[in-house]
Amino acid sequence: MKIEFDKGVKDYLLKKDMKSFHIDHGLQGCCGVSGICELKVTKGVPETGSYRKFHVDGFDIYVNNMLKFKDDTMKIVFSSYLFSKKLAVDGYDYSE
Repeated sequence: MKIEFDKGVKDYLLKKDMKSFHIDHGLQGCCGVSGICELKVTKGVPETGSYRKFHVDGFDIYVNNMLKFKDDTMKIVFSSYLFSKKLAVDGYDYSE
C-alpha cells in the first residue's frame, strides 16, 4: 500500500512526537445519527487487533487490516472545523 502525507502533516507529527501511530475505524454521529465511518489517527502502537505495519519517512504506521483504500493509496491529511484541526485519512474505499 502507498501512504502519502499532505503538506505540513509530517512537521505536525514530529511536533506532537508521533513517530508511531495507528489508523483505525471510528464512528461519528450528528443530530442523533450514528454509524458514519471516520478513520481515527491515534498516537502510539495499537494494544490489540490485527494491523499491517508500514515504515514511511521515519514513521511507524499501523493500519487496521479491515480498512481498504481506493487504488491501494492512503493519504494522511488535516481535517479542519472552525478553528481546530486534526489528523484525518483520505482515500477510504466506502464501496466495500
